[in-house]
Amino acid sequence: MTDCRFDFHCHSLASDGALTPTELVERAAGAGVQLLALTDHDTLAGLPEARQAASAAGIRLVAGIEVSVDWDGRELHLVGLGFDPDHPEVSALVASQQQARTLRAERIGGRLDKAAGLANSYQRTVTLSGQDAPGRPWFAKMLVAAGKVRDEQHAFNRYLKPGQSCFVATPWVSMDAAVAAIRAGGGVAVLAHPTRYSFTRRKLRRCLEHFVVAGGAALEVLTPGLNPQQQALLAECLRDFPLHASGGSDFHTPKQTWLELGRLPPVPVDMPLVHSLIGA
Repeated sequence: MTDCRFDFHCHSLASDGALTPTELVERAAGAGVQLLALTDHDTLAGLPEARQAASAAGIRLVAGIEVSVDWDGRELHLVGLGFDPDHPEVSALVASQQQARTLRAERIGGRLDKAAGLANSYQRTVTLSGQDAPGRPWFAKMLVAAGKVRDEQHAFNRYLKPGQSCFVATPWVSMDAAVAAIRAGGGVAVLAHPTRYSFTRRKLRRCLEHFVVAGGAALEVLTPGLNPQQQALLAECLRDFPLHASGGSDFHTPKQTWLELGRLPPVPVDMPLVHSLIGA
């Protein structure tokens, strides 16, 4: 498995990525990726197209999703891998998340109408994204297109990030419920990018204790840009908790050259990989 190039975390236009599922799969294949999971945020909409593209490109596609969850009052992200996309509990989870995202998007749009002096901000963003539940990156793109901000980062800094006037918190599903749905569908729950939550070592370990009890099975430890201290912390967590290692680029756009598809750190020979849990 260490010789198989894989990427179990990436995004397409079905959520907040820049490429269609077909373009994403073709780019992954061009980068030598042999095992790929499309993990769009709280949606499986891109999966059928990605499946067709993967078959044509001669690579294996693993069913995937990235689910936003609430843990201890914090938004965390779980990656689900290898589940049955048509399982009723998976479908119910996606429907619940999409409902929460739509409500949030409508509220963001209403706030932007007042704060940015726009009309129909929500509908503008729906039209731009092609989604009923566009995320904040799509609102940022809309604000750029409307000439209200210099660029997408300016949109977040002025309107969309926590603490700004148009940020809206979302009542995400609990970690326990998300893990249960992924497992019910025959899949594996992975805690995504654990170093991005600004956790202390103690809080990360407390989170992992809860995650394991809930049925979580893997930790995303093979990602670009980790420093030696972060790598050592994650290796310690793998030693101390009954978790397998997963990895992915978190690719969104070709503009982020440091997050290229399949460009992951080398896999240590003694690291248990999530592959064995999903039959990959």
